[in-house]
Amino acid sequence: MDQFRLLWLFAIFYVASVVVGIGYSNKVGDGKSWMSYWNSTLPKSPLPSKAVQQLLNLAEGERSYSGIGKDSVSGRGCVCFSCYGGGCTEEVKVKPGLTTYFQEKDLQHLGKTVTLQFLKPTDNNATLLPRKVVKSIPFSSNKLPEILIYFGVKPMSAVAEIMKSTIEECEAPAIKGEDKYCATSLESLIDFTVSKLGKYIQVYATEAENNNENKQEYGIEITGVQSIGDSSVVCHKESYVYGVFYCHKFNNTRAYMVPLVGADGVAKVKALVVCHTDTTSWNPKHLAFQVLKIKPGNTIAVCHFLATAGLLWVPM
Repeated sequence: MDQFRLLWLFAIFYVASVVVGIGYSNKVGDGKSWMSYWNSTLPKSPLPSKAVQQLLNLAEGERSYSGIGKDSVSGRGCVCFSCYGGGCTEEVKVKPGLTTYFQEKDLQHLGKTVTLQFLKPTDNNATLLPRKVVKSIPFSSNKLPEILIYFGVKPMSAVAEIMKSTIEECEAPAIKGEDKYCATSLESLIDFTVSKLGKYIQVYATEAENNNENKQEYGIEITGVQSIGDSSVVCHKESYVYGVFYCHKFNNTRAYMVPLVGADGVAKVKALVVCHTDTTSWNPKHLAFQVLKIKPGNTIAVCHFLATAGLLWVPM
């Protein structure tokens, strides 16, 4: 944990000094405020909700924080299983007892319950920096030694391994049917999404109220299930010293907003769900097929919840 504290302290100093040094003051790299950039690039899209803004954690003036979230120590924080496509097999580690995959028809099954755990978006507090800033920072495996020196991280430490893993995940080739990109700034995050869905889009994040972050059983309020798109881009916030989002688009998906009520009667969640309607090209050993006892195909949609560290973009 000493290594994590060192990284946080260094990152706070570094990000604050860089942001102040370029006169950031709530502005992205081209001098516009992030709201102005949002409005100019996405003219009809509503400004992001509080939950989305918390996850983005945009740098604003001297209020700059960066660091690897506490969930990272135990393996990148699998909260609601959000592994996509044919690249995931039986070797994927999932916290015991959590609902991983389910069928689309379950969203309309009266009395259906799921076991989930929702961490707070602020558990991964890495700051999303302006493109002008991150362009000057290396982000590649062959530059890892330089990156570690840059941030004062000891080679072979837990922090170094997490940073290495994130970079390698970003550099890995896309699987069949996937368009992927790692966004390291608000501008690149928006630009990638616009390139896949167009400029008339809306972004969602899971919203949890009165949630104590414990694993518990949730009931699906089927009357409130809302279909929000048949095409989507999902962006997962990665564990890194500043904001990095692993974004990808798959064909043949349907997205939902699903209201959940905790067994404790207190926790309420507006959860995001993505259903894959064609798994023909997925690895036959994919965890989903083991959980649901089905085979790859296009007759049964495979669904999963998104973690609280995920953004879902859909056309308006």
